Amino acid sequence: MSHPEHAIRLRSSARTSTGQVRENNEDNIHLWARGPYVLAVVADGMGGAAAGEEASRLAVEAIKSGLILRDGRGAEALEGLGDDQLKQELREAIQEANLRIVEKAASSPEFRGMGTTITIAFVRGKSALFAHVGDSRAYLIEGSDGHITQITSDHSFVEALLSAGHITREQAEEHPMRNVLYRALGQAEEIDVDLYQAVLHIGDRLVLCSDGLTRHVKPEEIARMTLENSNPDTISQKLIDLANERGGEDNVSVIVISVERTMPAEAAPKEQAAMIGDDEDETLVLKSRVGARYAAFPPPEMPAARPDMPPQLEQKMAAERLSDEEDEETEDDQAPADAPVRLDTLDQAIANRPHFFKSPARPQEKQGEGRDTLLPDQ
Repeated sequence: MSHPEHAIRLRSSARTSTGQVRENNEDNIHLWARGPYVLAVVADGMGGAAAGEEASRLAVEAIKSGLILRDGRGAEALEGLGDDQLKQELREAIQEANLRIVEKAASSPEFRGMGTTITIAFVRGKSALFAHVGDSRAYLIEGSDGHITQITSDHSFVEALLSAGHITREQAEEHPMRNVLYRALGQAEEIDVDLYQAVLHIGDRLVLCSDGLTRHVKPEEIARMTLENSNPDTISQKLIDLANERGGEDNVSVIVISVERTMPAEAAPKEQAAMIGDDEDETLVLKSRVGARYAAFPPPEMPAARPDMPPQLEQKMAAERLSDEEDEETEDDQAPADAPVRLDTLDQAIANRPHFFKSPARPQEKQGEGRDTLLPDQ
């Protein structure tokens, strides 16, 4: 039996800014909080101007219609869905978003070459499910000790080189190909989706963000700033402000979800009001901590070798997504986690296939005005 002092609630905030250099915002975010559920989405569009904006918009709309608006169901309809079904719905929603972008690009010349990243967190009770394609990120910051974990893995060539041990983290930050993605929505009709799961504890924070934040703000700084403040609105604003103060070279999007302890029923009304603040309508009553911190889940079946990556690199990336148990079951079929990746093969893969290059922003004669949007939407 749960006790009032052991119950938890979620508060959340989402903001996006054009930044200090770009004149338009190609990011699109969505935050939905109903009953005991929160759905957070960050999409970072690519393709330039209207194309990138359209790609990220299509992605978010597909996620909303696939997970929330489908069949007119409300939050109560999600209660009976198991984790396996939810994971499958997340995967299918992203695959549908990908098809919409591919079809739009094929039918409209002005949108050809557009694409987007997508990172989703679906929080239900004490469990958070994540679905991910691209290089927008999801972080878990532990309230107990301030440790920050990057839940998602970037689908970039530089990240692959880093994982294979060919370059250091410092070299990755300055690598000339750090903006090249080997996987993003809009790239092909079929898309692989990474899935993860985490257990949330009282005091924890989740942060979803586009690379406009991580370009300027390091993970340890994200962790420190999220734990210095109790109000998610303050946290999201300060993170965006810091990225803009340091140059704001790209659009910046941040979603913060805070796991907090509810006040006992006998607590003083003034103390309760101070804790709840202006977000009372977003209060979610959940249960307390149990279980492992987080795990990754592979697709139902391991796909055949993809044309977009060298086979050894694809096997390595797939192996890293498996849980320890699944690693044991498929050990004979997988390349060793430290299998070498030939740089000439990687260079050839980059040169011979279509891929997304997220061009660095160029300074404009007139800087674009920052545009902050506070969600959830209505």
